[in-house]
Amino acid sequence: MPIKDILVHVGTSPACADRLALAANLARRYDAYLIGAGAPESPTAEDSFRTMLRSAGVVGEWRGIIGLPESFVARQARGADLVILGQHDPDEPTGLDAPEDVILACGRPVLVVPHAKLFEQVGAAVLIGWNGSREATRAVHDALPLMEMAATVTVLSVNPEPGDEWGTDDVVQHLARHGLIVRAETFEPEALADADALRSRAVHIGADLIVMGAYGRSRLREMILGGMTQDVLENVTVPVLMAH
Repeated sequence: MPIKDILVHVGTSPACADRLALAANLARRYDAYLIGAGAPESPTAEDSFRTMLRSAGVVGEWRGIIGLPESFVARQARGADLVILGQHDPDEPTGLDAPEDVILACGRPVLVVPHAKLFEQVGAAVLIGWNGSREATRAVHDALPLMEMAATVTVLSVNPEPGDEWGTDDVVQHLARHGLIVRAETFEPEALADADALRSRAVHIGADLIVMGAYGRSRLREMILGGMTQDVLENVTVPVLMAH
């Protein structure tokens, strides 16, 4: 289904303007309703959002955060097709410092935008971090609207164990039936952690969007994969769409 409503967190950090520009471009691209959520005691954030709506010609509304930002945004996300958050920046607090909490709680796809580089659009060159899990499968499905105009989609399996049945061929064929140009790659770096390998490959192919599952830390499997989730969120330089 197409994206019809987008929720974006609005803060006062310098990177927020770039995040708002991307949110506005995506709202125009999908003719989507844009909801801004920010601290009610920050009139600058609300003014910036309303100014952006007018200048971009986008329809939307402002919602002042009540309580913990992560909890509020996760609740509001249940009525949105896509959530856009900023990457945590220790030097410039965003007002929402734990995007992973929103990702794990909201049940919606979350696009985390890096603070170090401007991305006016996403989805031209897509890298999927694939491990055959439920979370990765959910992320691929949720990313379909963002991939519809992709020139290339790469399904990357990092360090697969011998004999693992990850269903890579199935997901490649599934995406091809959606009209996408897809290729599968296996990457087995000897000296890189999985998150480093994913970032390295994203830079190598010029990706403007990474798609991957997100994992918590409650069980042994998720503790291992959750470390990768946190690593990607902290260090990624490309927008990443995560689903849990």
